Amino acid sequence: MSRAQLLAVVVLGLTLAACGGREVSPDSTPSAVSSPSTARAEPQASPTPSADTTPGWTASDVETAQAGLIFFLRAPDEPWTPGTSFEAQLAESDLWVADADGSRERQISSGKTNVSFAGFLVAEDGPVVYYASGDETTFHLWRKALETGVETEVLSFRPPAVMRPLSYAAAAVSPDGRQVALVEGGDITLADLATGERRSLLQSDKPDCEPIDFVRCYFRSGDPYNQPHWSPDGSLLAVGRTGYEWQFQFIVDPSIPTVLASVRPSEIEFANVELDWRTSDEACITVSYDGVSGLYLLHGPDWAFDPDEAEDITGYCPDPSNECYGNVHQSAWLDEKRIAFWVWSYGSNRIESLRIEVIDADTRAITALMEFAEKPGAPSRVDIFVLRGQGLVVYNRYHDIWHEEERRHEAFTTVGVIQVADGTSKPILRERDYVVAVAEFPRAQ
Repeated sequence: MSRAQLLAVVVLGLTLAACGGREVSPDSTPSAVSSPSTARAEPQASPTPSADTTPGWTASDVETAQAGLIFFLRAPDEPWTPGTSFEAQLAESDLWVADADGSRERQISSGKTNVSFAGFLVAEDGPVVYYASGDETTFHLWRKALETGVETEVLSFRPPAVMRPLSYAAAAVSPDGRQVALVEGGDITLADLATGERRSLLQSDKPDCEPIDFVRCYFRSGDPYNQPHWSPDGSLLAVGRTGYEWQFQFIVDPSIPTVLASVRPSEIEFANVELDWRTSDEACITVSYDGVSGLYLLHGPDWAFDPDEAEDITGYCPDPSNECYGNVHQSAWLDEKRIAFWVWSYGSNRIESLRIEVIDADTRAITALMEFAEKPGAPSRVDIFVLRGQGLVVYNRYHDIWHEEERRHEAFTTVGVIQVADGTSKPILRERDYVVAVAEFPRAQ
């Protein structure tokens, strides 16, 4: 496959659990990215090469990676200390990459803290990974060319207000590789990757009733924005904002800049909203609050969402005033019609199982992919990521075990991959590895 055929951009989100399924289909690659010159993601003037001499990928490595890539955090090879929180362990973890089947693991970052995946694309020097890392004083955006192993520091920025590896993304590179959305404190800043020029996009010192006239303000001054993720063509940016007991999504047009919509339920005490783009004109969201949840479709250009009129396409919660059949969580597009999501199922007012399912957005037919047995009342969840071209669902399975004698929790993850066509699955990677993104190369024409 020639370099020109490889040229494309895949934008992914985060997660944790937060930014839903987080991979963009190769057929949605923007038409503007059609030559090496338009796909170049050049850092700002005079980047500083790091001392990293990690061996690069060969041409055959690139060819065999065409089925997809999995990016994950892995803790250093040191004995796990009982009592250490899983998030504290992830904060010291390095970024790695593996093929879609979990083979050919390769380390990307080394010795950095609070690592956050920021993007993957193919440039003139081959496949490139962007990631951020830093501490309470300064964060840095790094560019790693996988074929050559050359790593450069692109820019530095103020650290995010929230640095929790399970629920934050510090930066997101645009699909055309020209700019990056940075989480600086609780604000969102856009930076030009060629010139380093920056401009403010969203300020956390403003309540959410500006510029949209809401009935009430859900967010106070200082409540942080987080988890930016670009639409497939880079024309829109979805951004989360966290308040006292809620996480909503804002859809922003960075070119104006204007907040086009605030995706939120009605007057509630607790809510979590997660969004996954299919195209720059359609997205799906999962909304969960007060034991009620649902999966909904959003459409541009107005992205209107009326929580009192919107239809939960799963039908798991037909009457929110009564007991729901299941609590729907994070979703990700499999193709033009099907959406993968995970759900808690209930019985006798207790959680009985956790399932990954697929729904046809047209017919509303639901197919179960995998079910995990749960102890009643045990807190648990999964994160799902989709490799659309391969029909694969990659998941983090989050475990929380209570050690009665020691009176402590032990949290960790296992990772697996599901082939949607036949429902077969297998575990991959190591225990306590944590997937943060997936990506696909474009297919040869």
